[in-house]
Amino acid sequence: MRKFERYLSALFLFTIITLLLTSYFTFKEVINSYNKNQYQSIIPLFSIVNTEIIRPLNTAFFIANDPLLIDLIDQEQVSKNRLLTYLRTMSIRHNVVTFLALEKHDIDIDSNGEVLSLSSDKAEWYHRLKAQEYTQFADIGKAEDPHLFFDIKLFNAQDEFLGFAGVAIDLDHFAEAFSEYRERFGFELIFVNEQNEVTLSSNHLMKTESHHRQDEIVHVNDLDWYQQMIKNGGKQLANSIIAYSDGNRVISQMPLPALNWRMFIISPPASEQQEYWTLFLTRIGIFLLIIIVLYSIFIGVVDYFKKRLVESSETDFLTKLPNRSYLTWKYEELSCEHDNICVVIADIDHFKEINDQYGHVVGDAALQEVARKLEACLRNEDICGRWGGEEFVMILPDISSEQAIEIIERMRESIANNAFSHSSMSQSFNITISFGLCHKNSGNQSLDNLIQLADTALYQAKSKGRNRTEYVK
Repeated sequence: MRKFERYLSALFLFTIITLLLTSYFTFKEVINSYNKNQYQSIIPLFSIVNTEIIRPLNTAFFIANDPLLIDLIDQEQVSKNRLLTYLRTMSIRHNVVTFLALEKHDIDIDSNGEVLSLSSDKAEWYHRLKAQEYTQFADIGKAEDPHLFFDIKLFNAQDEFLGFAGVAIDLDHFAEAFSEYRERFGFELIFVNEQNEVTLSSNHLMKTESHHRQDEIVHVNDLDWYQQMIKNGGKQLANSIIAYSDGNRVISQMPLPALNWRMFIISPPASEQQEYWTLFLTRIGIFLLIIIVLYSIFIGVVDYFKKRLVESSETDFLTKLPNRSYLTWKYEELSCEHDNICVVIADIDHFKEINDQYGHVVGDAALQEVARKLEACLRNEDICGRWGGEEFVMILPDISSEQAIEIIERMRESIANNAFSHSSMSQSFNITISFGLCHKNSGNQSLDNLIQLADTALYQAKSKGRNRTEYVK
């Protein structure tokens, strides 16, 4: 019993340690995989920023500094068709809307073929930006179809102002480019200009209904997370690459020197991100599978030891035959299934003399040899067990007394006619056994009653000279 308890305790401890280690490595893997995916997602995110913002800005710079274009628009007369052909060529080549606003020719023309006078209300941006000292601008225009415009001032060789050249980015296209990141990671992008105004965002601020967002100017200073970041990180943030967490969100800042902008990447809590739950549920599934496997192994091992324990409690240690407890239980089962049952008691003749003459080691070996021969002569459905000492009890179901006697006699002769030898002895000797048999053919007789009858028959066999079989009705 103590051995079983030690095995069970060791198995339980092993299972607990395995589960703890599995839990640790599973959740560590979730966190590491999530952080790795977060990090890997930032790299293509910057690539998209470069593709969707920096590349169009470079295109605008290229157009504004194209000497052939400057020579063309610096002339007194200019062909609208030539301007339109140039803009469409650049638009197709760089996949953006291109435009020119020319002071001398009083024209605002884009690659879509729209032509306006600079005195038009729709060209109010021209006079607003012209009056500012900066040479490059980023602004949102077209209230009915919001676009991000990069406006670059045009100058001739004499540094005279000629107008504006630039490109426009469809904000719907911009939003689609970041849709995957919003879905997988819940990122929000916010672009802030030198005046700390939110110029572009991946949320609803991109969908303004007011012309040039005059009614919807948002300052980053007014946002709660930015105020908290300033409070905890200081005010020298304009040209810094930082990452800040307010306990829920992670805010990363990236300067965009080409625009004098800053880009903020706001990551929501991991629990609100699809990517996190995908990783979490996958790892949890593996973890649960491991638990199920470990549980199955645990139950299997417990059942194995339980079976071994039961077998040990019902098996004679020396002969490996069923013991008295098992024989009693088995008889109750067989008596419910069969009316005809023979109960036999076998007793080794002069066993005390064997022990006295050859020692208990030889006596034990003799018991084991007899047990093997008794069991070998029985049918598959018969039960043979050690009752105690040198006595054995056999239960033979569904058999007549004549058939039982025939089996027992064959058994007795087999044992008596074979000399027994042991490595500790110089010579062999013969073992004989006496048998007492009784038969239950009706009624509800207990095993104890039948054992008493069989024991009476055994006593008769001993009295009549041993090495024989006696039967009582």
